[in-house]
Amino acid sequence: MKNKTEQTRNEHLKRLLNAIQEDGEMMGILEEVVRKAELTPYSTRNNYGKYLGLLTSLKPQLGLDNAVQLLIMAGGNRRGVVDASNILK
Repeated sequence: MKNKTEQTRNEHLKRLLNAIQEDGEMMGILEEVVRKAELTPYSTRNNYGKYLGLLTSLKPQLGLDNAVQLLIMAGGNRRGVVDASNILK
């Protein structure tokens, strides 16, 4: 069974992601940013360099874990996003 802190974090993350998904404009902007990153030629493995910049911008407002999940939900390369997040930890 998950501990109380992890349950609370997961519930908070679900609410955050649902709010962003419900706000079509905000999710559309995020998807567009990810799409542009994916359209550029990869200069780093799995495009982690582009995601490093995006995570750096989103981290102060959302926290690193939330930013990672949002970029993946928006269509980001999962391996690239995770690789970039590991650099920021």
